[in-house]
This record gives sequence, structure tokens and C-alpha cells, in this order.
Amino acid sequence: MVRFVEIEAKSILRRYKFRDDWFWNRYGINAYRGCQFACNYCDAITEKYLVHEDYRDFSRTIYVKKNAPRLLEEEIKRAKPDVVCMSGVTDPYQPAERKYKLTRRILEILAEHKFPVHIVTKSDLVLRDIDLLKRIGKETWCAVSLTIITFNEKLLPYLEPFAPPPERRLKVVEKLNEEGIMSGVDFTPIVPYLLDEDENIEEVIKKASWCAEYILIGAEMTLRSNQRLRFFKLLEENFPELLEKYKRLYGEKESPPQDYVLRLNKKAFDFCKRYGIRNYIPPPSFERRYRENFDVANHLLLIAFFKEFKSANPYSAWAYHKASEQIEHLDESIRKIYERRELEKIPWVGRKIAEIIEEFLVHGKTERLKKEMNAWY
Repeated sequence: MVRFVEIEAKSILRRYKFRDDWFWNRYGINAYRGCQFACNYCDAITEKYLVHEDYRDFSRTIYVKKNAPRLLEEEIKRAKPDVVCMSGVTDPYQPAERKYKLTRRILEILAEHKFPVHIVTKSDLVLRDIDLLKRIGKETWCAVSLTIITFNEKLLPYLEPFAPPPERRLKVVEKLNEEGIMSGVDFTPIVPYLLDEDENIEEVIKKASWCAEYILIGAEMTLRSNQRLRFFKLLEENFPELLEKYKRLYGEKESPPQDYVLRLNKKAFDFCKRYGIRNYIPPPSFERRYRENFDVANHLLLIAFFKEFKSANPYSAWAYHKASEQIEHLDESIRKIYERRELEKIPWVGRKIAEIIEEFLVHGKTERLKKEMNAWY
């Protein structure tokens, strides 16, 4: 039985040091802690995020930040409009939302203050808020990603025991896109030895291509602390033949080897090409003080995204992240800096990145991004 505990949060709008190049968010909001969907691969039960005394209570005790809307009303006045991701460590549309409606009230505030939004969920309850999502998308920018990792009915009860069926989620993607709200599929994680075969990867990507604007590929499933304990227990009880394989694959590390991730990325990329679906979310576009600076910064982040994807190394494009951050917060137009031939004076902008920026300012696109987007071809 699920227990709801109402709490008073100290803050609600979390600002990240760097913009995310997957979800494009600068901020994150979690109105709930704990999640009723009880997905056995979820990393939100690690000590880094957990607020429960026992990780097994994560899906049984849901903490409800009842003062979240009031806090947001206060904090948003001190924040600059930017993409807010809902949610990082819990599903914003889990069953608790039907009762408490915190996500809806938060969206109302974000819409009023013209903050763009990216929602990640497994629930069709998101359709309840189509009116707000359409408003946000029209006035700023909005994306909704539905997590789908398999359509295998035999495996779903072990991996996502209480989440809505993936077929229903796919219909949500279709409905949102029909309503003009950009929506796609978050194929995260690709669970080793259960979901990493060609048949599953192809099926998810093929079905997503029927109605999704994009699909995100998450081949690097982590196994950290409590997350590892819970998942290994699942294997011991239901898939004992895989336990030794996992121990060999992960060893003492939190992530699978780079060559394993790279192989899955390549495989997924090939299927995306075959079925004509993007494996990234197009960068956001909304009103900024220096719009061109923002466009340049996003272009560099998109290059970083593809460099990291095809290398399976999250640090392979760190210079692009830092250069993007510097450009986004410049106090003058980057075009003026370019005209003065001073691009390389911007911190983290060396000659190579300066050439990319110059090409983008002149042509509105770059060969570097084209090369990175084509990845292995």
C-alpha cells in the first residue's frame, strides 16, 4: 500500500551549472520524492537522490511537496526564463498527481512567467494538461518525452511493474504531436542482456518512428549503490543466469564499458537512420536578450551531444560545453565580437571553436555539426 507524506520543501527550482545537451534544460523541478511506478532500473534510489531511510520505500512512501507552487511563485521572480525539466528523480505524472495536482499548478506558474518546459514521463495523465502545454509551446518552447524501453510483455512486469503500458504511451506521443506539442520517445535505459538485442532496439525505434518527432538513446545503464542492490536482487530471483554476466560487464564500476555502450549507440543510430527518425531533440528557440548568442551556444551543445554519442564518452566534448556556457552569458552580441575578430578572447573558445562560430554566423549552419550528426558515415 502506498503512503503519502505531505512535507514543506525548502526550495523547488533547481538551477544547474551547465545546460543539458539532451533535454536542453537549465532548471529542474521535482514536486514529489519517490515514485509509484517502481521501475527496477531507476537510479533515483541511489544515496545521491534518496530521501527515504530505506530505498525499498521509494515506491511505497511518496513525499509530497505541498508548498511547491508557493515556493515556485517566490523563486521564479529571481530566475531568468529558461527550460525547466520535470522531473529529474521522479515522474511528475505518477498516480499521486491525480490527487495533488502539483504538476499542473507548477505548469500554470511556468506558463504565466513564460518559462519553456521539457517533461519526461511514463504516464498518459500528461494529456490532462494539453491546454497548458500548447500555451507554453506557443509562447516559448515545449517538449514532452515518453519513456519507452520495450514492448515485451513478458519483461515489463519485472522492469516497470506499475507503469502504464508502452502502447498507451506511444499513443500519447501521437496525440501530443497532433496537438502541435513536440513529443518523442526516451529510450532510456537499454537494459543489458534483457533489452540490448537487435530485435528490441529495432522494434522500439521502428514504432517510435511512426509518430515521434525524435528518440533519445540511453545505452549506458548505471548500477550505483542501492540501485545495484535492487537490480541484482531482481536478477537473482528472476534471471539468475544473467547475474555473472552483469558482474563481468560492470565489475566494480557504475557503468558498462565504453566499447559496449559504443556498440549499442552505433546499432541504435543505424536503426534511426533506417527508419528516418532523429536521435536528438532540436534545440529550443525562445526570446532571449541576445538571441544569436543563444543560437550559437545551442549549436555548440548539439555538436557536443553528437561527439559524446559517437564516442560513448561524456567528457569528450567538455570544451564545447564550457564555451557554450560562456557565450550564453556574454554581455554583448557575439556578432560584434566576431566583427572585431576577438572570438578567441572568449574563455574556452580556441581556434577550432572560433572557426565553427564564424561559419555559423556567416552561413547559419556548419560542416562540423553535419559531420558529427552523420556519426559513423
